[in-house]
Amino acid sequence: MTRSFTGRGWLRTSTSGSSTAIYRFDVERREERLVATGDVRAELTQMVEARGARRATLVLESGRWMPIEVLDMTAEGLKFRSVGDISFLESA
Repeated sequence: MTRSFTGRGWLRTSTSGSSTAIYRFDVERREERLVATGDVRAELTQMVEARGARRATLVLESGRWMPIEVLDMTAEGLKFRSVGDISFLESA
């Protein structure tokens, strides 16, 4: 079963700090673990840095955060998938 999440939060990168962000992602169970895939829009400098590093942190409206792997950058923003444990989203 797939669950969808949308909201406003922050995109954090390792050297440029963070900027406000708008996100949308779907969460589904794959091989015994949860995986999120979606899009995030933030300030251009943050998105360019995240794309270059291929990693960033997405902070959700709730204050919870998840590391993401950047897959692509398009006119709509960054395409990403979660990295690591996101089991906290099961009860969200």
